[in-house]
Amino acid sequence: MGDDEPRFRLRQGRRPLWSERDRDAERIRDALRAAGLMEFSDGRAGFVVEGGGAERPFLVAFAGPASGAGDQVVAYAAALRAAAMRGEPDSDDEQTLLVWPA
Repeated sequence: MGDDEPRFRLRQGRRPLWSERDRDAERIRDALRAAGLMEFSDGRAGFVVEGGGAERPFLVAFAGPASGAGDQVVAYAAALRAAAMRGEPDSDDEQTLLVWPA
């Protein structure tokens, strides 16, 4: 495999997954999408996946109105548990989970 080819499959939208961290972040996104949860985009509230790698957890956060955050974070945690991933509330931010992929 050359340096110009992604190490893992292409993700939704045909963006390459260059590293294990990229692959794991996409697995989290896939689990949330499979549960019918919306990903954040222009004009639409939803989840974002950030961080992770080097034994650090990923951050899965709700990007949208604070009034809807609690229910969304609970839904994220349930979807990730169903996908055999560990998610714990972030003590510093009620709109965020700390997630370790399976």
